Amino acid sequence: MFNLSFLNSIILFGLVAGIIPVLIHLFVKHHPKVVYFSSLRFLKQIQKNQARIIKLRQILLLITRILIIIFLILALSRPVLKTLLPSIGWQTHAPTVVVMIIDNSFSMNYLEGKNTILDNAKETAKDIIHMLNDKDKLMVLTLNKNYNSQNSYFSIPSKVNTKINKISISDNTQKLKSVLLEAEEKLAHQDIINKEIYFITDNQKYTWDKFTEITGNIKTNIFIIPVNKNKAKINLSTTSAMYIPRLLSRTNQPEIRATIKNYSQNKNKNIIVSLILNDITREEKVISLNPYQSRQISFECPIKEKKFYYGEVKLKDEILPDDNSFYFNFSPDELPKTVVISNVDIPFQFSSALDIITNNNWQKISQNEINDDIVINNHLFIFYRLKNFSQKLEFFADNIRKKGKSIFLIPGIDIQDNIPLQTWLRKDRISFNNLDNQNSKIGFINKIHPITNIFSEEMFRKTTIKRMWDISANDFTILIANNNNFPIFVIKDRFIISTIDFTEDWSNIVYQPCFPVLLYNIGEYLGKENSRLYNYPVGTSLTLNSTGELELLLPNGENIPISIPANSVRKQTFTQTDQQGHYFLKKNDVVQTVYSLNSSREESNLAQLSEKEIKAINNLTTNIHFLSINNWKSQILTSRYGYELWKTFLWIVLGLLIIEMVLAYSGKRVFRRNKEIGKIRR
Repeated sequence: MFNLSFLNSIILFGLVAGIIPVLIHLFVKHHPKVVYFSSLRFLKQIQKNQARIIKLRQILLLITRILIIIFLILALSRPVLKTLLPSIGWQTHAPTVVVMIIDNSFSMNYLEGKNTILDNAKETAKDIIHMLNDKDKLMVLTLNKNYNSQNSYFSIPSKVNTKINKISISDNTQKLKSVLLEAEEKLAHQDIINKEIYFITDNQKYTWDKFTEITGNIKTNIFIIPVNKNKAKINLSTTSAMYIPRLLSRTNQPEIRATIKNYSQNKNKNIIVSLILNDITREEKVISLNPYQSRQISFECPIKEKKFYYGEVKLKDEILPDDNSFYFNFSPDELPKTVVISNVDIPFQFSSALDIITNNNWQKISQNEINDDIVINNHLFIFYRLKNFSQKLEFFADNIRKKGKSIFLIPGIDIQDNIPLQTWLRKDRISFNNLDNQNSKIGFINKIHPITNIFSEEMFRKTTIKRMWDISANDFTILIANNNNFPIFVIKDRFIISTIDFTEDWSNIVYQPCFPVLLYNIGEYLGKENSRLYNYPVGTSLTLNSTGELELLLPNGENIPISIPANSVRKQTFTQTDQQGHYFLKKNDVVQTVYSLNSSREESNLAQLSEKEIKAINNLTTNIHFLSINNWKSQILTSRYGYELWKTFLWIVLGLLIIEMVLAYSGKRVFRRNKEIGKIRR
């Protein structure tokens, strides 16, 4: 029923100091002054009466001083009394600091009956608020980083209802472990002993990813409150959609290729899938999917003379709409305008691939031949095995990047000896470190970036890397890496770097069927005037390549005014990208750039934590409590009734000090009175 514990238990050793008043009482005696009287008849009677009073007073003083030391030590050790008081009611409890985390990942938008799971989560949150009182402190967080940055403060519970109502589904959420670490940090600065974390969720496995990495940092009791009623769920998802150019198309015509997946154990018939291009529905198809089947479908892509094409492949699924659409964009089929700058011969396989993707419309020049006209008329500049890096080329290289055009750097074996090039690369914190001559395979393909999103590791299984540079490029995104996690291709904005040369001495990649496709995608992405279209995951910072007075139109229809000076050295970025959909960068109402952002599909399978996984988490820490949907209210009360007694003990110490002063003062008065009597009788 009762449980007394101490937060600073080591201070309890100070209770030994309680023996000090006893030692003083035993060994430090007051020796009265000897006064000689002619007659002792009256003094003996006074002595008997006063001796009893003095002895009682001394015992009281001794007890008081011992209690002062004991209670002072107990107060410093911060005692906590924990007790269960269910009969008194929810509103009777010690002050508690609560962090409430509401899962607002897109799986919470699943429709159960008339309400979504998020609606149920909000009602549960309001029930918890009703259980708290104004002596408590409450912070409400979600799995969205931007929301938390604006709401990570404690409030009176009664003031939080409005905030709860405004929480909505986020397309860009963090893993639970990141939010829990933030909650622990906020709670560490609170001086109230009762601290609890409530996580209101549908217990999707995706949310708990890598949670075991932080179990040692969990100090607070965390109560997992489920709100989903049905474990078996049905979901259909558009997992990808992309533009397929003529070179890669099965029909030799450009097409839109999408993948639809059934994540349920039931067969789904009559699924309507639509292609929407530039806000117009171009085509619809009806398909059927077996349980857990994934199916690829293609749409004809009507290409006309337009600057930008953006669209989505959308299926009709009213139960969970958030992963129904996959957004994409592309530019019309125009040839990439490419220049190779080099003083050495271009390998045949490389030049043949360039012939294919440019229809023999590329040129090779030396460093001395570059000029303003070449920079203006081309968009992809390939720096191939540069043995030196002249000041003239450095000037034009900077100019190429300022104009938003592209550079593709392919190193030779002697790039470390090219000091001017190494110095120029260090502006982007790039360095070529060591030459690795160990054979390796392709181990990683970036499935998100538009240059590599159509590839898989299987397509490169016959590729062998014989020699490659180990580079440092921390600000760059890895496109392809070997099985030792060393990057082979990296990209930042419109600057792409290879760590291998395209010769047989370095790799047999040039003989693989995927090599021309890789170069084609590089040309598509970097070599066209109208190729400034991007496909990214939500949460990606968007690099804004235009200058002047701009507007960024968000997927929800909001217009964000942006001003970028023409002489701006650093490129501006936009970070408020938590919504999936199309972002249009406009200048004078003319679209300059289209960004298409999609949410992760990792949660689409709606896989929940299994009993085995829950047991494994409980084995790692005793601070995680998985509750049930029916009786969670009674279960969260088990640790909330904790009362700190140190303030009470300090008040007792103060009272005992007053008693000690009164006893000591009265003793001195008696002593002085007896002394005066002795003087009179003498």
